[in-house]
Amino acid sequence: MQLINQYSMLLGGIVILGLAVFVFLRRGFKPRDGLMLLALAVGLFAVWMVIRPEQASTNELAEFRSQIGRGQAVLVEMQSPY
Repeated sequence: MQLINQYSMLLGGIVILGLAVFVFLRRGFKPRDGLMLLALAVGLFAVWMVIRPEQASTNELAEFRSQIGRGQAVLVEMQSPY
């Protein structure tokens, strides 16, 4: 289950591309279909670049630590980048 969780975007992209290939091969593959598949792959890659997890910078961590304990309650929510 952890493997699916960590690579869900990759697996989802493969499934989407696989379904598109299936549809294109079913009705006959044409050069235009290849361009549409390439555009779909580039679009999926662009989406991944936008929503991929990134490690927090050191400045953000230092700023976060400086805000904790100033006399007010703090809700800390931690989550894995995967």
